Amino acid sequence: MMADMGLLPDGTPIEMPAGVLASMRVASVSSDPPLEVITPEYVELPLDNFARNGDYAYHGTFNNRFWVAESAYKPGGPVFLYDVGEANAEGNALFRLQNETSFFKQIVDKYNGIGIVWEHRYYGNSTPEPIDLNTPPEVFQWLTTEQALADVDRFAKQFKRKNINQTLTPDKTPWIFVGGSYPAMRAAFMRDKYPDTIFASYASSAPVQAQVDMSVYFEPIWRGMNAYGFGNCTKDIHAAINYMDKLMERPATAAKLKEQFLGLGAAKNSNPTFGDALTVIFYLWQSYGMEGDSNALRSFCDYIETDPATNKTAGADGWAASKGAAWAVNRWASWKNFVPLVNGYMTTNCSGKSTVEGDCNLDLRFEDPSSISWTWQYCTQWGFFQSANLGAHQLVSKYNSLAHQKDICHRQFPTAKAPLFPEWPRTGATNRALGGWDLRPSQVYWSGGEFDPWRTLSPLSAEPFAPHPQAFTQPPKCGEEQSPRDIFGYVMKDAQHCYDFRTYFAGGAASRKYFTDALTSWLKCFKPKNGHHFRA
Repeated sequence: MMADMGLLPDGTPIEMPAGVLASMRVASVSSDPPLEVITPEYVELPLDNFARNGDYAYHGTFNNRFWVAESAYKPGGPVFLYDVGEANAEGNALFRLQNETSFFKQIVDKYNGIGIVWEHRYYGNSTPEPIDLNTPPEVFQWLTTEQALADVDRFAKQFKRKNINQTLTPDKTPWIFVGGSYPAMRAAFMRDKYPDTIFASYASSAPVQAQVDMSVYFEPIWRGMNAYGFGNCTKDIHAAINYMDKLMERPATAAKLKEQFLGLGAAKNSNPTFGDALTVIFYLWQSYGMEGDSNALRSFCDYIETDPATNKTAGADGWAASKGAAWAVNRWASWKNFVPLVNGYMTTNCSGKSTVEGDCNLDLRFEDPSSISWTWQYCTQWGFFQSANLGAHQLVSKYNSLAHQKDICHRQFPTAKAPLFPEWPRTGATNRALGGWDLRPSQVYWSGGEFDPWRTLSPLSAEPFAPHPQAFTQPPKCGEEQSPRDIFGYVMKDAQHCYDFRTYFAGGAASRKYFTDALTSWLKCFKPKNGHHFRA
């Protein structure tokens, strides 16, 4: 979210190219009208949208939160719904709807539409009960992708505004679903499952293929780091990881290694959980690539690849090739940002010092409510286990195995039992229900980033095991589905996750235009139930 808003993880602004800044309208206090007052609203929805007895209130209801912008609307304009997905939507709802640099506001304004920011069930304030470590597993039985899709359908069919004397439900007004990442998956699923509700969709970085083994997540990172000129760093990380994996085969050397990195008290952690800690250097990749604040991969690699004795930078082969893998390990362990990163991401308190014992437990359950809900979703339906990419490009410890990823699921929900909570995610059932990467609904635009780890399980995947459909950018005709061999989509060069949703990323403009060109054409085909054509 912060990256999309043009902010670094520490909250400071990203430095934007001068040309991008010049193209943005700068708000002026004297000439601009005051911002529209937008407050959160709620709609009551059933927990079970598919109640067999037709009594949708039988299992209870919950209140789903959303925000609406009406200021751009002119009669006949479409409704655009931006889906926030697996997060509390409050953090950037108003940015999406009001900020001039928000691509979503720009699109809503372009078509004189209504903008809605939608919060997914079980996130933020859209929960049936408070979500915390004490929430009983049974509460989550209604947290499925299918139920959440049905929420949007039910909401759209009753949507109205007291200040607008127009019928805004999908039978009279075209609804456009916009999402990135998991919401992009939902954008495609909504158009496929509810074509009478969602007229068109924009799916940016949509990994619609459910899969337990997502060790491939790290392959685009390897390729991207090399493409961006950090091949020496990938070689040293690879050498260091293999060296540490060997050290961890013996308890004594494993204990010493863990305390070298995280300080006194870290030795009690298992090899797999220490392997988890080593992956934190990649956490910012999908949102920032090599860039970002002092915790970014660029900062890490600049440190690793600089010899402190000579101030020289390593050549293409890295330092491990000449100085040995142990040198790279020691350099990694001395990076001052590593321990704070681990403590922040893993909510622990490692000291990082050999003389001070910290409360260094790497095996803690996730406490953040959104993390709890998303863990339920991926552990039951989606998989997406980002285990070690063993082989020539390995960047992650071998101890970060699929079995360890499964253990994290059961660690998070220790009292949850089958069939409510499966031993392994039911990815086969998910793909059968929702379509996987052969999904090709009409009037959907797909986009991806060249080095986006989530592209690996999208229809635009470049991986050897993927279908590799032919992507094209000429808008298909209204109602025209593609075969699995073709896809209306575009891959942005030198981009990571959802980069076309960032107006400061120059390469995203082309992707957004492919969508708006198509949407302009498709809207001419919209037929309200009374038979009249819509005019954009």
